[in-house]
Amino acid sequence: MEQELLINADEAYSEILTQIRLAQESIHICMYIWRDDKIGNLIAQELLEAANRGVNIKIIKDKAGSVFERVELEKQSFFHKQKNLSSLIKEGILSLLYYRENDVSNDQLTNRKLNQLLEHPNIKIDFEEERHDHSKYFIFDNRTLILGGMNIGDKKSTPQEQKYRDYMIKLTGKEVVAYFFSRLQGKKSCVGQELEFYFNHRESNLYEIKPQVIDLLEQAQERVDIEMAYFGDCDITDKIIEICQRGIEVTIITSRNSNVQRDLNKCVLRKLIKKTGSELTIYLSEQLIHSKFMCIDQQAFFLGSANFNKLGMEQLSELNVLVKNSSQIYQQWKEWRKRHLNECVLISQEEDLDYNKLVALTERVLC
Repeated sequence: MEQELLINADEAYSEILTQIRLAQESIHICMYIWRDDKIGNLIAQELLEAANRGVNIKIIKDKAGSVFERVELEKQSFFHKQKNLSSLIKEGILSLLYYRENDVSNDQLTNRKLNQLLEHPNIKIDFEEERHDHSKYFIFDNRTLILGGMNIGDKKSTPQEQKYRDYMIKLTGKEVVAYFFSRLQGKKSCVGQELEFYFNHRESNLYEIKPQVIDLLEQAQERVDIEMAYFGDCDITDKIIEICQRGIEVTIITSRNSNVQRDLNKCVLRKLIKKTGSELTIYLSEQLIHSKFMCIDQQAFFLGSANFNKLGMEQLSELNVLVKNSSQIYQQWKEWRKRHLNECVLISQEEDLDYNKLVALTERVLC
């Protein structure tokens, strides 16, 4: 089985487009957000061309993600052009809290490619249901799986000109894809493997990811490296404090100003600083950290779609993968990390983390 870490948007989308072009039999996509922008349309066009040459394509697109599509960036949803009262209320709350400065119109524009996808006999699309499935993955010819934290959309910049920082991972081999499907369908994991998938299934009330996060933190012997978009789960916060207090070195990289939930993030970071000593190191990035990534003792890598907040741990459907003892993944991450830290600032005291307590409390309830 081949393993490759895809670091940030350029690497990930380049590989995804390559795999679409190489596909001969089938493509399966599960996606939370799909924006009507340059990247969203480029992937749609490549899928149309694949379908035209006989590739069977299945797309599962969560309607719940459309709220973010219509309030962020260019405010254009690829699949969800129609609005309803519920979505308007959610969009209004998000806009009030986080996107007041984005004055782009969210009137939805017609897209011919959408109709072409919907009408193509080789393409099946499920996009009318609010599944609350935050996972993101691509499967090509039942032999290549790409999964992680990236949605479909132009991630090169935000209105604040922040660059997105995120990961996907490519796993190649018919056996690993077959095993992924078996786990997706609810079959039990195989104990002792060096690669394992973990799922949150909202519909069946099955949440595997949080217990695995806690277990991995508990198993750490020397150090833990965390790169995370959103914090807030109290049990994970307490476990990080606990392992720091027993001498485990913990390094956290997150955004100085995340796109959402920024006050709750800073509230959690202040608590971590207050309750720990020199074992904890926190870096704030001027870029937008969207990754959900943890490395234990430089040997076990846990990444995917699940954030360390209440939504990611206890409410949304999610997908993470655990990879152990992969020299390939370690070398790729190690080389990127050197560059990554150069765009971050070391935070050493609580006073560096000002936040609004009322907003943080609201975010704790909502997120």
